[in-house]
Amino acid sequence: MLDATERIMQSAVSLTINRSSGSQQELAPSAERTQAELAYNELSHRILILEIAPNDRIVEQFWAKKLQVNRSAVRESLTRLFGEGLVYQGERGGFFVSEMTDAEIHEIREVREILETAAFSLACERATARQLKEIEETCEDFASFVKKGYFTGAHEADLRFHHLLIAASGNTRLAQLYQKAHIPLFQRKAAQARIPIEDFLHTEKEHRLILQALQKRDKRLGVQYLKSHFNRGEKESLA
Repeated sequence: MLDATERIMQSAVSLTINRSSGSQQELAPSAERTQAELAYNELSHRILILEIAPNDRIVEQFWAKKLQVNRSAVRESLTRLFGEGLVYQGERGGFFVSEMTDAEIHEIREVREILETAAFSLACERATARQLKEIEETCEDFASFVKKGYFTGAHEADLRFHHLLIAASGNTRLAQLYQKAHIPLFQRKAAQARIPIEDFLHTEKEHRLILQALQKRDKRLGVQYLKSHFNRGEKESLA
């Protein structure tokens, strides 16, 4: 059985691999194209899990070395992320991670609530035993990372929990829509140097309640827990 870290690393790949699938598989991509796609997938994922915090500069040379790609690949991925609104250009050049406004945080909460409550309702009818086990393992991973003080891993597990919930709906188009939307975790407090441990404990408790409702196939209760989870996330982000 995979340990927590291995599952999370595997998750980072699985959450982004679909972007390079589909009809493009019929053609062998160039090495340049492959590097640019790798840089894009890695940088967007690290932004979503708050490993790269809002307003942090993304230094091309540093990330090219870290990801073992050339600088042009990083530059291309940053241009793509700029077009998607995940980064912005500084007055003196360079790219920085975008910070959500109050209005954007509110909209993110609305979008997550709409998509995930719909997914939960479908999952109550379609989730397999294996999918339920994966979600449960992710809850355990989250708790383990928080206990060890590995908060980047906790954010990774948090994002994975919600992607697995969407996947449990059994609706491929919904899963693709959710993934392509680049929906981030609520960022404001989480992006700061110190996060109140209570925030993580609340998240763990809420995830487990959502899972329990799914295991019981209780749509009403699960939707209630999800809405409460998102409302708290929005409130904490705006505090």
